[in-house]
Amino acid sequence: MIGFRTLFPIAASVVLLPTFSYAETPVSFSCPTDNSVFTSIPSIQGTGKISPYATIPTSYGYISPDYVYVKATVSQIGQSLNKGFYLLDTKGDGNPNTSDGIFVYLKDVQSKYPSLKPGATVCLQAKVEDYYGSTQLDLDYPTPKLTVVSQGEVPKPYHFRVEPNETLDHALRRYEGMPIILDRESDLKVTCNFSYDYDRYRNNLVLSYQAPLMMPTQLYPAGSEQAEALQKANASNRLVVESDYKAKAGVLPWLPDWDASEGYIRIGDMPINLQGMVAYNFDKYRLIVPEADTISIGDLVRTSENDRQAAPQRAKGTDVRIGSFNVLNFFTSNPSIGGALNITCDGVYSDSCNRGAKSASDFAMQRAKIVSAITQLNADVLALMELENNGYGDTSSIANLVNALNKDEPYDKRYQYIVLPKRKLTDGKYFGTDAISVGIIYRPHVLRPVGSAKIITMPNQQYTDSEGQSKSAHQRNSLMQTFKLRGQRGKFTLVANHLKSKGSGCLEDTYSSEENVQGHCNDFRVSAAKVLGDRVSKMRGNVLLVGDFNSYAQEDPIRVLTNYQPHSGERPIMSASKTYIGDKLYEEKGSEVTHSYGFVDLNAKQNGAAAISYSYNGEQGTLDYALANKRMEKHVLQVADWHINSYESEFFEYGSKYTGDLQKYPNPFSASDHDPVIIDVKFAKKHHHKH
Repeated sequence: MIGFRTLFPIAASVVLLPTFSYAETPVSFSCPTDNSVFTSIPSIQGTGKISPYATIPTSYGYISPDYVYVKATVSQIGQSLNKGFYLLDTKGDGNPNTSDGIFVYLKDVQSKYPSLKPGATVCLQAKVEDYYGSTQLDLDYPTPKLTVVSQGEVPKPYHFRVEPNETLDHALRRYEGMPIILDRESDLKVTCNFSYDYDRYRNNLVLSYQAPLMMPTQLYPAGSEQAEALQKANASNRLVVESDYKAKAGVLPWLPDWDASEGYIRIGDMPINLQGMVAYNFDKYRLIVPEADTISIGDLVRTSENDRQAAPQRAKGTDVRIGSFNVLNFFTSNPSIGGALNITCDGVYSDSCNRGAKSASDFAMQRAKIVSAITQLNADVLALMELENNGYGDTSSIANLVNALNKDEPYDKRYQYIVLPKRKLTDGKYFGTDAISVGIIYRPHVLRPVGSAKIITMPNQQYTDSEGQSKSAHQRNSLMQTFKLRGQRGKFTLVANHLKSKGSGCLEDTYSSEENVQGHCNDFRVSAAKVLGDRVSKMRGNVLLVGDFNSYAQEDPIRVLTNYQPHSGERPIMSASKTYIGDKLYEEKGSEVTHSYGFVDLNAKQNGAAAISYSYNGEQGTLDYALANKRMEKHVLQVADWHINSYESEFFEYGSKYTGDLQKYPNPFSASDHDPVIIDVKFAKKHHHKH
């Protein structure tokens, strides 16, 4: 071998034994004695995405017109989901751009050849297939032409390397079908933390080269060349890690010590000593880890900065700590919990109107984790998203949460919650019309509400779809409350927001056939940003907007609220059509945004690219913000995300549906899917009364 594999292979040794055939072989097959008839694995793999031998189109890719003879060493046997075995050319062709391994498809290899073992040199006749992007050998079925000529030692894995100026995908193509082992110089980091791959029915995570992936529109405006380039780069920088069989729920076979307390994995971790077979299927490169190959928690290389942290300490001089936290559908309406029904239940409970916990035990864990997180946050006022919209009574979600928070707290740490005037509530009970709503809790020992809370009504859409059916789309209203610090001159207005989801539906979906990198309903969120900006940008005093804006940092809605300046040749930012405020028409046709509202993204200003609160599809970004007007900005000492959720496994969340016997803990980690945002503020000095 030359190139990367001359430096880092662990050489295989093969002991030649007398030629023999397994008794289990279902058809007589004589291995050719003329070595010139054999085709090498590297030449079958070639240097491109498709084998040069596979030239006839099929429904799944391509197949070779003729058979090839191959003699090579078995490096691994498929155990369950990968049906067949892997072959390795232990000599190779000296070309670092071709793989020396290949997968041989044989769906019942273990029953037909129960004695076939890694280390065996086999001789076979097969056709070459490009199967949905994967190059493989396809034996005749049900009478495969295969015989074993010798048994030697199991080939050792190659140390995986990505060469300078190449992508992870390109490197993986060079190792396709080969056994590899990861080490520090492999430099692969966790970018998607342990989820469930519904296509292949197994537990997995995703690695990327050098660093976790960033959401393109977190760093660059949507539609820009830089965003498109990063999107393309991210697509070629993913390696799925999984077992070769369907593991039990909540189990990670290759990390036996994995658990939610001490054996956790965090985004950014580097697994070393992990070995497996490089495969390509279901449009992804995968590291298939055999059952016998495991690593320990000590094989996860992690920096102290990337590890779990306590909540940030208050900045010196802080008068008030303000927080924002999406609590992941905190619902109390399940009958086993006994909370009031939300507005979408129409007076009758069903699981379809409950987005949260469906059992008392799941709810108890959810609440314990959220209470742990909020208690350690130690905020004096906290905006909450995804509370069940089931009123403000004793069995409402917000009352339930506040009661749990206050249970073991001293008087000066206890919370109360803001209640909207009854006349402003839907049916006198609910905040808007969605199943979830925002809320605000505060410590009355520290803060005093000034006046009643106000609603900022977000736009809705009323339109007719392509089939002439009347349709509507709605957004959650924002909640605004002014507070005064007790014993100080400090006063500020807090606005809690939760803009429309990227996965929801609206008018834009009926006419936009292009893939929208900003998610569904982006123009509709821009309309919400305009309504919000018009309402609060001219307010006097200190104003702070917080919440889940469902917009990454360089996407349209946040740019409209902060620093958007139209430039010639740049894609214009547009609002949505057919929008109303209540029943009053807001915009018949979407319009181009001509200015921004000048709010300051505090987190981005203080922490730059480290401002991260969310992870989706293996890409990091922020959806949760603290946006201050210029006056409020002057009082801000510190802004921080507390990474208790976005870096963690969703399997550690309260839900038990896919986690089996995995132990959950009432700690703050994986309390939700969004990280809370913390803002420490200092106002005027305390004024002293003369005696």
